[in-house]
Amino acid sequence: MHKANFIILSILLTTLSCKREKIEPFELSVVDYNYSLAYSVLYKLTNEKLTITFRGELENEKDSVLYETSDLPYNELMKLSQVNLDSLGVYYSNPCISDGDIKVYKFKKNGITKQIQMENYYHKDISPVIEMINKIVPEKFEMYYDKNDLIEALEQCGESYIKMSWDEN
Repeated sequence: MHKANFIILSILLTTLSCKREKIEPFELSVVDYNYSLAYSVLYKLTNEKLTITFRGELENEKDSVLYETSDLPYNELMKLSQVNLDSLGVYYSNPCISDGDIKVYKFKKNGITKQIQMENYYHKDISPVIEMINKIVPEKFEMYYDKNDLIEALEQCGESYIKMSWDEN
């Protein structure tokens, strides 16, 4: 590569990297419970890092960090930071399946906190966080999740149950 081309390429790459939009701060937690073994695993994602913490539910058990990374995909984080919390309901369910696959998300942004419970449900704005986490973490820390099965099961059911607030009847 000629020196002039290298300089132009360097300037172009520097310009492109500087134009990256700043990701709005947020925190999104997903808790994966194992009631039979008395523990849970907390997946906490922010605009800066992902932390996975083991949380023992028995007396005198201490929490311990299992995995942590700040090597996160920019585009996926940007999409999550732009989710409008007011547009999200608090409960989503596929009433045709009751196998205990329940995910509870806690989303904090701009001083607002929203807790969302999903039972065998795929939500286009929130569910991809599990896909993203599973791509980043070692296999032993992946959460059980099958997007295609969730979508297909909901289509076969033909109905869903959604609550926009806990104040609804």
